[in-house]
Amino acid sequence: MRKTGRKWKTEKCARCGNTHNGYSGKMDNTKIEYVICGETNKRMNVLGKDQVDFPENSWYTEWVEEKH
Repeated sequence: MRKTGRKWKTEKCARCGNTHNGYSGKMDNTKIEYVICGETNKRMNVLGKDQVDFPENSWYTEWVEEKH
């Protein structure tokens, strides 16, 4: 796992239902970027530019990259 340097936000997390801002993107060894829900400590794939939602990812949350 390595940090991507990108930050992500969502209006409604599918894991906990809360709004999240400033979540750091991380890259796994298969080159899928993800974030960890701060409430549940569970992983969610980031669905941003050049990302794909895999069918097995039932916890769909729309993440938007924060621009600085």
